[in-house]
Amino acid sequence: MENENNLDLNQEANDATTPSSEELTKMVEARVAEELSGIKEKLNSAYNARDDAVKKAVAYEEERKAGEIKRLEEEGKHKEVADIKMAELTARLNERDKQITELTRDSVVRDALRGLDFRNDTAADFAYRDVVSQLTQNENGQWVHRTGASIKDFIDTFRKDDDKEFLFRPQQSSGVGSAVQQAPTCGYDQNKSLSDMTTEELMAAAAAGHLDGNKKWF
Repeated sequence: MENENNLDLNQEANDATTPSSEELTKMVEARVAEELSGIKEKLNSAYNARDDAVKKAVAYEEERKAGEIKRLEEEGKHKEVADIKMAELTARLNERDKQITELTRDSVVRDALRGLDFRNDTAADFAYRDVVSQLTQNENGQWVHRTGASIKDFIDTFRKDDDKEFLFRPQQSSGVGSAVQQAPTCGYDQNKSLSDMTTEELMAAAAAGHLDGNKKWF
């Protein structure tokens, strides 16, 4: 009898320490949000550093051109001055055309991403930047993936990539006969505790239905 009471107490203790499905979901969401936040901070830092470098380079070039034009004018070389100004005007027009083209590209990418169910705005922004970084213009001036695939086809592949699964909300099951979320193929180690699992492993375990009250994970 005493052994049975001890077993009951141990079972109750295990049940008390085993997180519920809702708690596990919150843990996964919190972990994903934390990782995405870190990624966004690194991206912002890199982009800020790039923008600062570009500003400094532009300021230096403008100062150099102004000095060169002043020197040529003082020497009476007006044709050379006109050539420099014409080249500068042409460069600005080309840059404006480039900006218009990139705006068109960005519009197509955002339209293609709009139908995807991202976890949050940070995930959507990360996906947008990742997609854009892999695009290039073909000989006809069209924006395509560097493999030659169209933007739409590339984003379809992007959505199915298991390595990008953490960017999207997991599919919810609404009962018998409803769609069930498929486990990422990356798998997970059942011998690990939840605290030692990667985000992908947590999501794979949750999707496979193994994060339940039948096993103590801590």
